[in-house]
Amino acid sequence: MHMKRLASLVMMVGCVSAYAKAPEREVWITLGSDALSEVNAAFIVAGAKTPSLAGQKGGVVALKIPESQIDRVSRVMHDKLNRCGGFLYHDTEAQALAELSAGGAALVPSSLAVNYTLDNAPVVNTLISGMAESNILASITHLSSYATRYYTSTTGVQAANWIKSQWEGYAGPRAQTGGDVTVELFTHAAFAQPSVILTIQGTTTPSEIVVLGGHLDSTNLSGGGAPGADDDASGIATLSEVIRVAMATGYKPAKTVKFMAYAAEEVGLRGSKEIADSHKNSGANVIGVLQLDMTNYKGSTVDIALMTDFTNAAQNAFVGNLINTYVSGVTWTNSSCGYGCSDHASWNSAGFAASMPFEALMGQHNSAIHSADDTLARSNNTATHALKFAKMAGAYVAELAKGTATLSDSVPPTVALTAPADGASVTGTVTLTANASDNTGVGRVDFLVDGNVVGTDSTSPYAASWNSAAVANGSHTVVAKAYDLIGNNATSTAATVTSSNASSNAIFDTVLRAPRCSNVSNQCDSTTLLNGRAGLGPEQNAPNTINNSCADGVSGAYHADESNDRIKVSTVSGAAFAPGEVVRVEATVWVFAIRPDKLDLYYTANANSPVWTKIATLSATATGQQTLSATYTLPAGQLQAVRARFRYNGSAAPCGTTSYDDHDDLVFAVNP
Repeated sequence: MHMKRLASLVMMVGCVSAYAKAPEREVWITLGSDALSEVNAAFIVAGAKTPSLAGQKGGVVALKIPESQIDRVSRVMHDKLNRCGGFLYHDTEAQALAELSAGGAALVPSSLAVNYTLDNAPVVNTLISGMAESNILASITHLSSYATRYYTSTTGVQAANWIKSQWEGYAGPRAQTGGDVTVELFTHAAFAQPSVILTIQGTTTPSEIVVLGGHLDSTNLSGGGAPGADDDASGIATLSEVIRVAMATGYKPAKTVKFMAYAAEEVGLRGSKEIADSHKNSGANVIGVLQLDMTNYKGSTVDIALMTDFTNAAQNAFVGNLINTYVSGVTWTNSSCGYGCSDHASWNSAGFAASMPFEALMGQHNSAIHSADDTLARSNNTATHALKFAKMAGAYVAELAKGTATLSDSVPPTVALTAPADGASVTGTVTLTANASDNTGVGRVDFLVDGNVVGTDSTSPYAASWNSAAVANGSHTVVAKAYDLIGNNATSTAATVTSSNASSNAIFDTVLRAPRCSNVSNQCDSTTLLNGRAGLGPEQNAPNTINNSCADGVSGAYHADESNDRIKVSTVSGAAFAPGEVVRVEATVWVFAIRPDKLDLYYTANANSPVWTKIATLSATATGQQTLSATYTLPAGQLQAVRARFRYNGSAAPCGTTSYDDHDDLVFAVNP
């Protein structure tokens, strides 16, 4: 019989004597309140005194525990909650209660000065083109050869010293006296393992700081060896490759860049917390933080999962744009990892904008972490997945910190659009063509309509197909943009064309990342574009939410569990979409269980910057496929959207986080 996964008390099997009480000092930790019952259960099963509740606010709790029980909490987070970290360590009760007051939300300093423009392509591509999988693989191989990199171990200290030596070697003369690079150990008074920090001084605005980090320690919650190949030798190796190419190309950032290998992440983010707090206390203007924790296990169909919780939304959007622009063929979506899941949480708590790109959707990541089986064999003895993250991190550095590098080619290509002709009238699918040349070679040609890329070709003759029904009828501008092998670019003379199409069936909009009817009609139908959920079933382009803003749950099976398969919007009167018209929203869903399955419908007047307003919550009336509907009145706005969220239990919200949620958007044009 098909069963839903329910929250329950699961007995932890372990050896009580291995966790015997010790007269060690008591410390404080903060963690998500959703983890409290599992933590208490683990202590009860082991015959230990349950943690003392020091405080609770919002979704965060503060607990007092013996320091000897830190590993038990780590094990609960991994085994029961499928999290890589999950809590923050605090030396004092005051620190823990201060974290409660923040509630895990970052308060961005007023001194923050961020430029999220993408205008440094030659430097980005110079860094990216020099990266090699073999270098990342060699670093992972060495780091995972230590018996353990646990924060109190001798080999954990040796690993930190090796990282320092490797980074100094990359920096060469630049790390000597008077150079613009420093490599240093950040010592922690409470434990032996140091963190490692490489700093490249900014040339123009050195007071603005960009941080990239990963953690150097490893752990085995069952005792024994802790190779930590993925968690997190992969992240350190990825950062190391970015450092290597930056030094090899003479990269000089306009803003100061710091690469960090944090100690003691596995026991409450202790190393990164101390470093982040030191930057906060000194008034440092850290404008962005990128955390690389586990980059080499491809557990999902998408390549990179951007964690949306305890991170900065604006910077996450920037990272997504970097991937789309610079890391060809790499896909990404959003996910969430819970409170304190890695070192980005330390920076977030200190009030700095942080992002956490991850190797897979949470729950589909490497299940062998924190064990002796976390070896390179889990990633087929390659570092091909980690190379994608190195390229993304290289783009992050070059576009956020800006700066220069030694370019092998400074001559831009030439390009001319050859079709369609200026003044042409177009319908349906249109072939776009261009001629391009360069002194060292053309990397690719993008075809843009109204500034949006609609096709790319990397081989001559350069051509792409454009569905003119994807835009509103009327005048549109078409150009070709050519890039050479390191990102120098040139744009053709524009052609102005007139589209004339009529269709009420949506097509996938590659810019908004959701189905869209671009021409005003009296209905808009997603047809089969939404059928399924999160890789379960034939749904293409999942999650089909505007800008990939809301991920779907990944549990269950196609047409056994919940999915939203189709959305149709139509006017009740039959007139064209216009402000004041009453429209009916119909959602075809697959129902698992009548009582707990609910459909939440929302609308927004501006699909380019959506603010969701609830239409209704509808209850399923039968299992299997059925169509549920509600009506609302169209507001003013020329590009609107509706969202259907089909959920198992939970409460109404535009974006949910349960493992059976399906979210889908439908964008449609409206008359002024």
